[in-house]
Amino acid sequence: MAEKRDYYDILGVSRDASIDEMKKAYRELALKYHPDRNPGNKEAEERFKELTEAYEVLSDPEKRAIYDRHGHAGFGPQGFDWQQDFSRVRMDFSDIFGDVFSSFFSDLFGASAQATRSGRTRGSDLEYRISIPLRDAAAGTERTVNVSRYDPCEVCGGTGSKSKSGRTACPVCHGQGQVVTRQGFFTFAQTCPRCRGEGSSISDPCQNCRGTGRTRAMHRIQVKIPAGIESGTSLRFKNQGDAGPNAGPRGDLFVTVFVEKDACFERRADDVICTVPITYVQAILGDTVQVPTLTGKAEVKVPPGTQHGALFRLRGLGFPRAYGSGKGDQIVRIKVVLPQRLSREERRLVEELKKLQDPASYPEIRAFRSGRS
Repeated sequence: MAEKRDYYDILGVSRDASIDEMKKAYRELALKYHPDRNPGNKEAEERFKELTEAYEVLSDPEKRAIYDRHGHAGFGPQGFDWQQDFSRVRMDFSDIFGDVFSSFFSDLFGASAQATRSGRTRGSDLEYRISIPLRDAAAGTERTVNVSRYDPCEVCGGTGSKSKSGRTACPVCHGQGQVVTRQGFFTFAQTCPRCRGEGSSISDPCQNCRGTGRTRAMHRIQVKIPAGIESGTSLRFKNQGDAGPNAGPRGDLFVTVFVEKDACFERRADDVICTVPITYVQAILGDTVQVPTLTGKAEVKVPPGTQHGALFRLRGLGFPRAYGSGKGDQIVRIKVVLPQRLSREERRLVEELKKLQDPASYPEIRAFRSGRS
């Protein structure tokens, strides 16, 4: 079995591409390889299915987060079954393609392609991005997200009609969403011009929502961010997305959290690295230095003769482990700093030290010189 291609490569987008960028790339490629434009071309049909599978995963924040972390393995040994989970992409096609290929999808997916005519459609998922400091990512925090979303109209109760009677079967297509005409031996089906394929209509539209059953409003949603979260992680909040048309269920809210760079700490998995500068005198004679941690201060004993780049481990002072209990460690990386200027007395003492220095105290220099000779 051929190895599955990377979804980002299939769409020709970067790994940090936005939803709009992926939608644009998918539209252009899908129009090019669509079976209606390439009748009988099996290669184009397979390419189209490959594009659709990639777009279905990457346009869903939750699936995209799984794919970014685990690749194709994140969807199990059988991979991602795009035909079984095609319903959300099918709902997005009206936004991407309009009715250009509606007949094709009706034929390809049968009843599932006509699900949007059933009346109650699930609302759209929403995605928001926030940034937090690294120390908040270690400790866990809360943020308030201002979300603009669709809510059921308060005037008509989400029915879309003044009388709150809701939608009634379209008198032209009788609820089918399509108008069928016959010419000789041929039968043609096209989208109903009255209801635009929905199969139902509203006779007395609500003036507040103009018959849509929804109005947009701003909400302040409290987002709890767990301790130890990794940058790029998407948190899912069920039923916090857009209300669906025709009193349909809400979509979900996805909040993608990005962790800001810190001037002092660098994260490596569950460990955190902190570079601590010390003087050459401290490195030679040894000392006890105070270092910052994610939760306060700690002391590190630097032994005499400590070299530049030496590492010391402070156990349990890193990030909470994502799987299991406990925390990672803090790694203290020593940076020996030389003075830019010396006083006369300092210079005199250093020159005296130079006269007294023993080459045997510098095994690395001795090994380097012997290797060159």
